[in-house]
Amino acid sequence: MQKKNITMSQEDYLEAILRIFNEKKGVRTKDIANKLDVKNSSVTSALKHLSVEGYINYEPYGIISLTEKGETIANTIWLRHQIMYFFFHDILLLSDIESKNIACSFEHSFTDNAFEKMLNYLHENHTNELEAYLKNSDIDKKYFYLYCKNCRELDA
Repeated sequence: MQKKNITMSQEDYLEAILRIFNEKKGVRTKDIANKLDVKNSSVTSALKHLSVEGYINYEPYGIISLTEKGETIANTIWLRHQIMYFFFHDILLLSDIESKNIACSFEHSFTDNAFEKMLNYLHENHTNELEAYLKNSDIDKKYFYLYCKNCRELDA
């Protein structure tokens, strides 16, 4: 599931679109600007590029949606963020804010191999905690099992 030619900033935009869509079922430029704390003009520029690259469906002043390609990347980044937050907050017992900051940074830089190993480690050594976390999260479980190939189906 290696992503190609996409920057960390673009990943942040895709993740923001996914999260806003999950909350509101419709995404507009101003929603993204508010979520990422950037100017509307910056959002418009990023959206044009993401549209050309085939990650989103975008028309000026219209509703923004993820393409299948964009949705896959957005869900993968969100999965990484959530699992890393879980690891640092619930397993290593770091503070909420420190865990969020680390997760935001690491979600972009972990290789697929490292992330898969982390999931397998959590699954093998912290099954109950992981199951409880997944049950209460908005993670799309199909992406979890895509990376955690050796994981048995959890009750989440």
